[in-house]
Amino acid sequence: MAAEVDRFPSAVFGLDSGFFHLPAAQARAWGVGDREIEGLRDLLAIGHLHFAFHDLVIDEGHAPAAMCVIADTSLLVYLDGLAALSPDSGDRYRSLHDRYYRDYAAAIGRDLAHRDGSRPYTVEDVIGLGDKAAPGMTALHVVADLASVPERGEPTARALLRLCTGLQLLDDLQDAAEDAASGNTTWPLASALLAYPDVDVTDADDLRAALVGSGAARACLNVAEWAFGDAFAQAGAADAGVLAQLADVWRQRAVDQRAALLTPIGQR
Repeated sequence: MAAEVDRFPSAVFGLDSGFFHLPAAQARAWGVGDREIEGLRDLLAIGHLHFAFHDLVIDEGHAPAAMCVIADTSLLVYLDGLAALSPDSGDRYRSLHDRYYRDYAAAIGRDLAHRDGSRPYTVEDVIGLGDKAAPGMTALHVVADLASVPERGEPTARALLRLCTGLQLLDDLQDAAEDAASGNTTWPLASALLAYPDVDVTDADDLRAALVGSGAARACLNVAEWAFGDAFAQAGAADAGVLAQLADVWRQRAVDQRAALLTPIGQR
């Protein structure tokens, strides 16, 4: 693994994502020391390679051969490292990881089942869009343990998953044209095509008109606002202030996007 990591871009390790820094920021706010935080950040980067490999195979259909060889190793190193951070909780972290990994696998399965548009979306499918981020939740339990507030781990993880649902909805709306081109039928795209089955999805303006005219865009933003608001409330109840602030920022962005959507073009 050490011989290969320098060949991969930083995105493989999640370093370009704000979510890579979120557990560390919340840990610092809860009083965890810098040394423990840096150890956790190293582990998160190593573990992220496993899921980056999945993303490449699912989205691009291929990945570097070296990633195939070390993807599982990176996950095992990550899990062993978490156990070393808090030896008395090692078995619990494995159990948590197994639970969250099952949620992740189920979410990926739902995503793949929807790609060709043949399966309708259920309420549970939409609310569970954030579950693709589930494997990252174990780190929040570790952070809560290191801060001696283990009771905050579970509610903080639930809040972050809800936030991820909102973010996925915004991404799906933003990337509708790209998803249409690749045959990925997301919820807003499926809703627009249901109302306008003959729309030319290769024409960005026509597709946007279908998203707006069908109500799909507004519905997407409404649910995203709800998800961010729920994440804010849950994080606040768990005294996870960093996450609560982030959720509130994104809630306002969803509100602003909806307002812009409803504003006549000449008045924008």
